[in-house]
Amino acid sequence: MRKWTMGLALLWLAAGQPIQAQEWPAARPEAKAGSRWWWLGSAVDEKNLLWNIQEYASHGIGALEITPLYGVQGNGQNNIPFLSDRWMEMLRYCMQEGRKQGVEIDMNCGTGWPFGGPQVPIEEAACKLVVVDTIVNERQLADLDISAPEKERPYSSLQLVMAFSENVPKYSVRKVTKVANVTESVFDGHLRLRKVEKGTWRIIALYAGRTRQKVKRAAPGGEGWVVDHFDSTAVAHYLQRFEDAFARTNTPYPHTFFNDSYEVYHADWTPTLLREFEKRRGYKLEYRLRQFLDGDPQVMSDYRETLSDLLIENFTNQWVAWCHRHGCKVRNQAHGSPANLIDVYAAVDIPEIEGYGLTDFGIKGLRTDPGMTRKNFSDLSMLKYAPSAAHIMGKPLTSSETFTWLTEHFRTSLSQMKPDMDLMFCAGVNHMFFHGTCYSPKGDTWPGWRFYASIDMSPTNTIWRDAPHFLKYIERCQSFLQWGQPDNDFLVYLPVRDMWTKNTGTRLMQFDIHEMDRKAPEFIKAILTIDSLGFDCDYISDQYLLTTSFDGRMLRTAAGTPYKGLVIPGDCIMPKEVKAHIEELRKKGAAIIYGLNGEEMSKAAKPENMKKEMGLKLIRRKNDKGYHYFISNLTPDEIDQNVTLTVDFEDAMWFDPMTGNRYAVEKDQGKIRVALQSGESRILQTFTKAEPACASVDLQPCRPVGMPVTLDKGWSLTLERNEPMGISEERSYPIGQLRSWEQIDDFSRSYIGTGTYSCTFTLGKKDLKASDWFQIDLGDVRESAVVTINGQQIGCAWAVPYVLTFPSTVLKKGKNEIRIAVTNLAANRIAQLDREGVKWRKFEEINVVDIDYHHTTYDRWTPMPSGLNSSVRLYPVSR
Repeated sequence: MRKWTMGLALLWLAAGQPIQAQEWPAARPEAKAGSRWWWLGSAVDEKNLLWNIQEYASHGIGALEITPLYGVQGNGQNNIPFLSDRWMEMLRYCMQEGRKQGVEIDMNCGTGWPFGGPQVPIEEAACKLVVVDTIVNERQLADLDISAPEKERPYSSLQLVMAFSENVPKYSVRKVTKVANVTESVFDGHLRLRKVEKGTWRIIALYAGRTRQKVKRAAPGGEGWVVDHFDSTAVAHYLQRFEDAFARTNTPYPHTFFNDSYEVYHADWTPTLLREFEKRRGYKLEYRLRQFLDGDPQVMSDYRETLSDLLIENFTNQWVAWCHRHGCKVRNQAHGSPANLIDVYAAVDIPEIEGYGLTDFGIKGLRTDPGMTRKNFSDLSMLKYAPSAAHIMGKPLTSSETFTWLTEHFRTSLSQMKPDMDLMFCAGVNHMFFHGTCYSPKGDTWPGWRFYASIDMSPTNTIWRDAPHFLKYIERCQSFLQWGQPDNDFLVYLPVRDMWTKNTGTRLMQFDIHEMDRKAPEFIKAILTIDSLGFDCDYISDQYLLTTSFDGRMLRTAAGTPYKGLVIPGDCIMPKEVKAHIEELRKKGAAIIYGLNGEEMSKAAKPENMKKEMGLKLIRRKNDKGYHYFISNLTPDEIDQNVTLTVDFEDAMWFDPMTGNRYAVEKDQGKIRVALQSGESRILQTFTKAEPACASVDLQPCRPVGMPVTLDKGWSLTLERNEPMGISEERSYPIGQLRSWEQIDDFSRSYIGTGTYSCTFTLGKKDLKASDWFQIDLGDVRESAVVTINGQQIGCAWAVPYVLTFPSTVLKKGKNEIRIAVTNLAANRIAQLDREGVKWRKFEEINVVDIDYHHTTYDRWTPMPSGLNSSVRLYPVSR
């Protein structure tokens, strides 16, 4: 098997090379990465806002979402109350400077999360059901205390009291059902009934209580109760505070309002629920209270569906309409809510999913950090909810809260970020947001202001130096992923009622990331099976399936998105009108596939063998010239084989998002050669007609044609001065052989920043004639490296494999000089600060916690490898 090292080619190429042609899709502003922008205490000022925005813009961030949080200890005098005149002035300043710098300014429609604040009175706060459930005899009903529990009493109001007869005559083979609404017989918390039939009675009293949950991580001026999301009046009152602030200060509305994941705990009721239940489900819940409280699957499903309806109508739809009236878009995370996720995501302009943790792909050469990472709960099946809603609704953007708790603080590398970003791209994300960056004054002592979650894409982090290369990679990928239309094979029916009928021991079912494997294991298995069979899919709900039609060839959603068939994963519970519509589609000729029948799927759609046979992850989109694929090798194996594509094509071309370069495709009898090292990604564009541009580019230089030159002697190392991060001096070491620097001496042990390795090497005329192209393999890099040879920068190696390609003209006969500037992580420095007792954890409320939300220090961390850890090899390559 031939090896094709599709490494990180240089960012520029020699003049005149046809490979220089750069015909990428025009990148919209949204193609740039965005980031959540935490304002601690909203203690911001114009000077430092400008510095922050300029830093973000210069590195490639194109959108900032303002989320105010708790403040910095001892800095309360500089806090700015949320939505005050001064706060609105700062918002206007950001939007003004953002326009100048090409940075979109969004804002959270609140502080911290979830929605709530001082404008929410207790009677409009998140509501919960409080139940008093007791079995008594008829004598006790003369004066029965049914008061709400003492701790709930000040916050609860009686909804109703129902009496159910538990009498079972000896001659009866079934229970006698006697039920009565006895609410009018309640006085001062006591039920007083006379002349009651003898026997046993079950008395159930329902109270509308309040959860008393307050806004988490609230900013000054944002503290208060969480709003009742099921109550339309409460939501309207909540939004009015924003409308008043914008009108009062004559401030333009932001581009987009944002809502974080639904983390409203124990809110399983609203005062109007009984009335809404009867209107929507066609019967009175109060007469089925015994079944409801005892976990009857059908009654519980009806109750959960009613909560879903109320959340969508009274919160999501109302909020979206309010934003649209003011010319704003809505970006929303639906996960965690007790609603049909597809319907909630579909209701907004930009649905947003979340990655939570680090996926263990087993990628070759990618370092692990045992004990310092979290498992990623967002597998492919979870990541597809938001993109599915966007696709079926014809909405162009799907965003992501990206890298939440990927690793422990100060230990996350650019290389670790890339694979999980690639998985999101393959799921359908095309508008990523970092989680996140924290506003910090320019002169603040390192490490500056920090949010408690671990990823820190900001100027105060060491990875910021080489982050532009990662951000450019994201922009290139998203320029393709935002172009064209989705081209997934199948719609998959989302069996939400099957989920709603399970786990009935708890009333509230929230579809949060962390427990989907427990709530929907069969559905997860189905989606991963469809993927393994070589197909891609989008989920669809009852509401949007009922508006899907068949045009004689394809299924089409109401937005016009085409699919080759509908997969119903198992014996799904569905309404009769949905069953009837599916049968109508089948009779018209649509492919309706029950179960995970690979043979039936293959009759309706061709599997992508890159998935089925090679195990690659990918997404395919259609454009006006043909199709384009984003393809990622998220396996431990090198891939190199010829494969047949699902789509017909006349020409094709590779695009390398790491470098911006294009390469010719190798074709053989209708098959194309796909060669990707472990961890590599590539974009493939196909053309239905002959494309002249395909003939103007050459193959990727990839095949070694000579013996490698191992650069293992004569190295020196210089650790650069790094004033912003507390490094006030420079140190140089004649190390000879390559080694990482953390073990050299006490200074290097805690050094963070950039260390430059340099040496000279000699090449003969024969070496230079071997090829027009060379590659340099840096081996194990901790964590990113910019390589300069003979004064010419040939690229940045920031992700595995750490290989760069460059033209032989960079080299010369005789003596050559190489400099490799390696930037490490901040872990060693922060551990030293903890050993020295430096108080850098200076933030209010949660301050800084570890990945398990425990307060800890890092003084026991052993030094992380920093720099180069293996040999550097140089070798000629050809096409």
